[in-house]
Amino acid sequence: MPVFTLPGHEFIEVSGPDARDFLQGQVSCNVDLLAETRSLPGALCNLKGRVIADFRLVQSGDACLLQTGGGMADKIIATLSRYAVFSKVELRQFRPPLVIGVLGGGFDAALARLFPAPPATINECAISKQMCLLRLPGERLELWCLDEAVISAVRELLGEYRAGPGQDWLAAELAAGVAHVGPAISEQYTPQLLNYDVSGVINFSKGCYTGQEVVARMHFRGKPKKRMFLFSGESEFDANSRICEHAEENPDKGEPVLAHANPGRGRNLALAVANIEAAAAGRSWYLDGRTAAPLQATPLAYDCAADSN
Repeated sequence: MPVFTLPGHEFIEVSGPDARDFLQGQVSCNVDLLAETRSLPGALCNLKGRVIADFRLVQSGDACLLQTGGGMADKIIATLSRYAVFSKVELRQFRPPLVIGVLGGGFDAALARLFPAPPATINECAISKQMCLLRLPGERLELWCLDEAVISAVRELLGEYRAGPGQDWLAAELAAGVAHVGPAISEQYTPQLLNYDVSGVINFSKGCYTGQEVVARMHFRGKPKKRMFLFSGESEFDANSRICEHAEENPDKGEPVLAHANPGRGRNLALAVANIEAAAAGRSWYLDGRTAAPLQATPLAYDCAADSN
Protein backbone atom coordinates (compact mmCIF):
# COMPACT_ATOMS: atom_id res chain seq x y z
CA MET A 1 0.00 0.00 0.00
CA PRO A 2 1.66 3.30 -1.11
CA VAL A 3 0.23 5.45 1.70
CA PHE A 4 2.37 6.01 4.80
CA THR A 5 2.29 7.96 8.02
CA LEU A 6 5.24 10.34 8.35
CA PRO A 7 5.78 10.91 12.05
CA GLY A 8 9.43 11.98 11.90
CA HIS A 9 8.99 15.64 10.94
CA GLU A 10 8.82 18.67 13.21
CA PHE A 11 6.97 21.90 12.46
CA ILE A 12 7.44 25.57 13.26
CA GLU A 13 5.00 28.43 12.74
CA VAL A 14 6.48 31.84 12.00
CA SER A 15 3.79 34.50 12.44
CA GLY A 16 3.49 38.23 12.85
CA PRO A 17 3.47 41.23 10.48
CA ASP A 18 7.19 40.86 9.70
CA ALA A 19 7.19 37.06 9.21
CA ARG A 20 8.01 36.96 5.49
CA ASP A 21 10.53 39.82 5.55
CA PHE A 22 12.22 38.28 8.58
CA LEU A 23 12.59 34.88 6.93
CA GLN A 24 13.79 36.47 3.70
CA GLY A 25 16.80 37.80 5.58
CA GLN A 26 17.62 34.48 7.23
CA VAL A 27 17.04 31.57 4.84
CA SER A 28 18.40 30.44 1.48
CA CYS A 29 15.15 30.34 -0.50
CA ASN A 30 13.44 33.40 -1.98
CA VAL A 31 10.48 33.94 0.33
CA ASP A 32 9.07 36.50 -2.12
CA LEU A 33 8.15 33.51 -4.31
CA LEU A 34 6.19 31.80 -1.54
CA ALA A 35 2.43 31.53 -2.10
CA GLU A 36 -0.45 29.40 -0.89
CA THR A 37 -0.08 27.44 -4.14
CA ARG A 38 3.72 27.18 -3.99
CA SER A 39 5.95 25.70 -1.30
CA LEU A 40 9.69 26.28 -1.14
CA PRO A 41 12.55 23.99 -0.10
CA GLY A 42 15.19 25.94 1.81
CA ALA A 43 18.06 25.86 4.25
CA LEU A 44 19.24 27.78 7.29
CA CYS A 45 23.00 28.35 7.27
CA ASN A 46 25.48 29.60 9.83
CA LEU A 47 27.89 32.50 9.27
CA LYS A 48 30.46 30.09 7.79
CA GLY A 49 28.00 28.97 5.12
CA ARG A 50 27.38 25.52 6.57
CA VAL A 51 23.89 24.09 6.71
CA ILE A 52 22.25 24.16 10.13
CA ALA A 53 19.02 22.59 8.88
CA ASP A 54 16.92 22.16 5.77
CA PHE A 55 13.17 22.66 5.61
CA ARG A 56 10.09 23.08 3.45
CA LEU A 57 8.23 26.37 3.72
CA VAL A 58 4.46 26.79 3.24
CA GLN A 59 2.28 29.89 3.46
CA SER A 60 -0.85 29.59 5.60
CA GLY A 61 -2.74 32.86 5.69
CA ASP A 62 -0.43 35.49 7.17
CA ALA A 63 1.82 32.85 8.77
CA CYS A 64 4.60 30.67 7.37
CA LEU A 65 4.75 26.98 8.27
CA LEU A 66 8.17 25.39 8.29
CA GLN A 67 8.58 21.60 8.16
CA THR A 68 11.96 20.19 9.19
CA GLY A 69 13.52 16.92 10.28
CA GLY A 70 13.21 15.31 13.67
CA GLY A 71 15.27 16.98 16.35
CA MET A 72 15.81 20.19 14.37
CA ALA A 73 12.92 22.47 15.38
CA ASP A 74 14.49 23.58 18.66
CA LYS A 75 17.77 24.40 16.95
CA ILE A 76 16.06 26.38 14.21
CA ILE A 77 14.01 28.34 16.72
CA ALA A 78 17.07 29.02 18.85
CA THR A 79 19.01 30.25 15.79
CA LEU A 80 16.21 32.44 14.44
CA SER A 81 15.38 33.83 17.88
CA ARG A 82 18.76 35.56 18.01
CA TYR A 83 17.62 37.76 15.13
CA ALA A 84 13.86 37.83 15.80
CA VAL A 85 14.22 40.48 18.52
CA PHE A 86 14.55 43.06 15.75
CA SER A 87 11.31 42.05 14.01
CA LYS A 88 7.63 41.64 14.86
CA VAL A 89 7.53 37.87 14.62
CA GLU A 90 6.61 34.93 16.81
CA LEU A 91 8.15 31.47 16.58
CA ARG A 92 6.44 28.40 17.96
CA GLN A 93 6.75 24.68 17.45
CA PHE A 94 3.57 22.74 16.73
CA ARG A 95 2.60 19.21 15.73
CA PRO A 96 -0.07 18.45 13.11
CA PRO A 97 -2.43 15.67 14.25
CA LEU A 98 -1.44 13.58 11.20
CA VAL A 99 1.06 13.75 8.34
CA ILE A 100 0.85 11.13 5.59
CA GLY A 101 2.72 10.45 2.36
CA VAL A 102 1.28 9.12 -0.90
CA LEU A 103 3.68 7.41 -3.28
CA GLY A 104 2.93 7.18 -6.98
CA GLY A 105 -0.41 7.68 -8.70
CA GLY A 106 -3.87 6.20 -8.36
CA PHE A 107 -5.21 8.64 -5.80
CA ASP A 108 -6.13 11.58 -8.04
CA ALA A 109 -9.87 11.14 -7.67
CA ALA A 110 -9.65 10.82 -3.89
CA LEU A 111 -7.38 13.86 -3.55
CA ALA A 112 -9.65 15.89 -5.82
CA ARG A 113 -12.40 15.41 -3.23
CA LEU A 114 -10.16 17.02 -0.63
CA PHE A 115 -8.92 19.82 -2.91
CA PRO A 116 -10.63 20.95 -6.14
CA ALA A 117 -7.22 21.52 -7.75
CA PRO A 118 -4.62 19.11 -6.31
CA PRO A 119 -1.01 20.16 -6.94
CA ALA A 120 0.29 18.81 -10.23
CA THR A 121 3.91 20.03 -10.39
CA ILE A 122 6.83 19.69 -7.99
CA ASN A 123 6.70 22.18 -5.09
CA GLU A 124 3.12 23.15 -5.92
CA CYS A 125 0.74 22.94 -2.96
CA ALA A 126 -2.87 23.47 -1.93
CA ILE A 127 -3.82 24.60 1.56
CA SER A 128 -6.91 25.23 3.67
CA LYS A 129 -7.36 25.88 7.37
CA GLN A 130 -7.63 22.12 7.92
CA MET A 131 -5.17 20.55 5.45
CA CYS A 132 -2.15 21.13 3.27
CA LEU A 133 -1.30 18.97 0.24
CA LEU A 134 2.17 19.19 -1.35
CA ARG A 135 3.71 17.70 -4.49
CA LEU A 136 7.31 16.61 -3.83
CA PRO A 137 10.15 15.23 -5.98
CA GLY A 138 10.13 11.49 -6.54
CA GLU A 139 6.44 11.11 -7.44
CA ARG A 140 5.46 11.82 -3.85
CA LEU A 141 2.65 13.75 -2.19
CA GLU A 142 2.44 14.83 1.43
CA LEU A 143 -0.79 15.64 3.23
CA TRP A 144 -0.61 17.61 6.46
CA CYS A 145 -3.79 17.23 8.49
CA LEU A 146 -3.83 20.43 10.54
CA ASP A 147 -7.16 19.66 12.21
CA GLU A 148 -8.15 16.36 13.84
CA ALA A 149 -11.66 16.79 12.46
CA VAL A 150 -10.52 15.81 8.94
CA ILE A 151 -8.65 12.65 9.84
CA SER A 152 -11.63 10.31 9.52
CA ALA A 153 -12.54 11.74 6.10
CA VAL A 154 -8.93 11.35 4.91
CA ARG A 155 -8.84 7.73 6.05
CA GLU A 156 -12.13 7.03 4.29
CA LEU A 157 -10.81 8.46 1.02
CA LEU A 158 -7.29 7.04 1.05
CA GLY A 159 -7.91 3.80 2.93
CA GLU A 160 -5.57 2.25 5.46
CA TYR A 161 -1.98 3.45 5.56
CA ARG A 162 1.23 1.99 6.88
CA ALA A 163 2.87 3.24 10.03
CA GLY A 164 6.19 4.90 9.27
CA PRO A 165 7.49 6.10 5.91
CA GLY A 166 8.33 2.65 4.55
CA GLN A 167 11.40 1.68 2.55
CA ASP A 168 9.77 2.40 -0.81
CA TRP A 169 8.95 5.97 0.27
CA LEU A 170 12.50 6.51 1.49
CA ALA A 171 13.94 5.00 -1.69
CA ALA A 172 11.88 7.38 -3.84
CA GLU A 173 13.13 10.33 -1.80
CA LEU A 174 16.75 9.21 -2.13
CA ALA A 175 16.45 8.56 -5.87
CA ALA A 176 15.22 12.15 -6.21
CA GLY A 177 18.39 13.31 -4.50
CA VAL A 178 16.72 14.76 -1.42
CA ALA A 179 19.08 14.94 1.55
CA HIS A 180 17.93 16.17 4.95
CA VAL A 181 20.19 17.64 7.63
CA GLY A 182 19.58 16.14 11.08
CA PRO A 183 21.27 16.68 14.44
CA ALA A 184 24.19 14.37 13.60
CA ILE A 185 25.37 16.43 10.61
CA SER A 186 24.10 19.91 11.43
CA GLU A 187 26.68 22.61 10.56
CA GLN A 188 29.05 20.06 8.99
CA TYR A 189 28.24 20.37 5.28
CA THR A 190 28.19 23.22 2.79
CA PRO A 191 25.13 23.47 0.51
CA GLN A 192 27.24 22.45 -2.50
CA LEU A 193 28.23 19.14 -0.93
CA LEU A 194 24.53 18.32 -0.45
CA ASN A 195 23.66 19.47 -4.00
CA TYR A 196 21.49 22.23 -2.57
CA ASP A 197 22.92 24.65 -5.13
CA VAL A 198 21.51 22.60 -8.03
CA SER A 199 18.34 21.13 -6.48
CA GLY A 200 16.55 24.44 -5.87
CA VAL A 201 17.27 24.83 -2.16
CA ILE A 202 19.60 27.82 -2.67
CA ASN A 203 18.49 30.97 -4.49
CA PHE A 204 21.44 32.86 -5.94
CA SER A 205 19.50 35.91 -7.09
CA LYS A 206 17.80 36.92 -3.82
CA GLY A 207 19.22 39.39 -1.33
CA CYS A 208 21.43 38.74 1.63
CA TYR A 209 20.79 36.09 4.28
CA THR A 210 22.96 34.58 6.98
CA GLY A 211 25.90 32.81 5.35
CA GLN A 212 24.98 34.08 1.87
CA GLU A 213 28.34 35.67 1.09
CA VAL A 214 30.26 32.44 1.75
CA VAL A 215 27.72 30.27 -0.11
CA ALA A 216 27.73 32.58 -3.14
CA ARG A 217 31.53 32.78 -3.24
CA MET A 218 31.86 28.99 -3.26
CA HIS A 219 29.27 28.77 -6.04
CA PHE A 220 30.57 31.47 -8.38
CA ARG A 221 34.31 31.31 -7.74
CA GLY A 222 34.95 27.75 -6.64
CA LYS A 223 34.77 24.41 -8.41
CA PRO A 224 33.57 21.64 -6.10
CA LYS A 225 35.74 18.54 -5.87
CA LYS A 226 33.00 16.59 -4.11
CA ARG A 227 29.24 16.26 -4.45
CA MET A 228 26.48 14.02 -3.21
CA PHE A 229 25.85 10.84 -5.22
CA LEU A 230 23.31 8.05 -5.11
CA PHE A 231 24.91 4.72 -4.19
CA SER A 232 23.24 1.39 -4.87
CA GLY A 233 24.08 -2.23 -4.19
CA GLU A 234 22.84 -5.55 -2.87
CA SER A 235 24.19 -5.10 0.65
CA GLU A 236 22.03 -3.36 3.23
CA PHE A 237 22.98 0.05 4.59
CA ASP A 238 22.55 1.31 8.13
CA ALA A 239 23.06 4.63 9.90
CA ASN A 240 26.73 3.83 10.59
CA SER A 241 27.61 2.75 7.06
CA ARG A 242 30.49 4.34 5.20
CA ILE A 243 31.27 4.51 1.51
CA CYS A 244 34.87 3.60 0.66
CA GLU A 245 36.66 4.26 -2.60
CA HIS A 246 38.83 1.14 -2.33
CA ALA A 247 38.29 -2.46 -1.24
CA GLU A 248 39.72 -3.31 2.18
CA GLU A 249 39.93 0.39 3.00
CA ASN A 250 39.56 1.39 6.65
CA PRO A 251 35.87 2.37 6.98
CA ASP A 252 36.84 5.33 9.14
CA LYS A 253 38.40 6.88 6.04
CA GLY A 254 35.19 6.51 4.04
CA GLU A 255 32.34 8.99 3.66
CA PRO A 256 29.39 8.56 6.04
CA VAL A 257 26.00 7.66 4.64
CA LEU A 258 23.68 10.68 4.86
CA ALA A 259 20.48 8.71 4.30
CA HIS A 260 19.64 5.17 3.29
CA ALA A 261 16.82 2.84 2.28
CA ASN A 262 16.76 -0.93 1.97
CA PRO A 263 13.76 -1.85 -0.22
CA GLY A 264 15.53 -5.01 -1.34
CA ARG A 265 15.17 -6.38 -4.87
CA GLY A 266 18.94 -5.97 -5.26
CA ARG A 267 18.77 -2.19 -5.14
CA ASN A 268 19.43 -0.85 -1.68
CA LEU A 269 20.15 2.88 -1.81
CA ALA A 270 22.12 5.50 0.05
CA LEU A 271 23.19 9.12 -0.35
CA ALA A 272 26.78 10.05 0.39
CA VAL A 273 29.33 12.65 -0.61
CA ALA A 274 32.08 11.46 -2.96
CA ASN A 275 34.92 12.76 -5.10
CA ILE A 276 33.46 13.87 -8.44
CA GLU A 277 36.30 12.58 -10.64
CA ALA A 278 36.45 9.25 -8.86
CA ALA A 279 32.70 8.75 -9.16
CA ALA A 280 32.76 9.70 -12.84
CA ALA A 281 35.28 6.93 -13.53
CA GLY A 282 32.47 4.39 -13.13
CA ARG A 283 34.36 1.93 -10.99
CA SER A 284 32.95 0.12 -7.97
CA TRP A 285 32.89 1.61 -4.51
CA TYR A 286 32.61 -0.51 -1.37
CA LEU A 287 30.33 -0.50 1.62
CA ASP A 288 32.52 -0.22 4.74
CA GLY A 289 35.47 -1.24 2.56
CA ARG A 290 34.19 -4.81 2.19
CA THR A 291 35.22 -6.51 -1.05
CA ALA A 292 32.02 -8.54 -0.99
CA ALA A 293 29.88 -5.36 -0.86
CA PRO A 294 30.53 -3.40 -4.08
CA LEU A 295 28.47 -0.30 -4.79
CA GLN A 296 27.69 1.78 -7.85
CA ALA A 297 27.71 5.60 -7.75
CA THR A 298 25.17 7.48 -9.85
CA PRO A 299 25.15 11.26 -10.41
CA LEU A 300 21.92 12.89 -9.29
CA ALA A 301 19.93 14.75 -11.92
CA TYR A 302 17.47 17.37 -10.75
CA ASP A 303 14.38 18.36 -12.69
CA CYS A 304 14.66 22.04 -13.61
CA ALA A 305 10.92 22.32 -13.01
CA ALA A 306 11.61 21.48 -9.38
CA ASP A 307 13.85 24.54 -9.02
CA SER A 308 11.81 26.98 -6.97
CA ASN A 309 14.29 29.77 -7.42
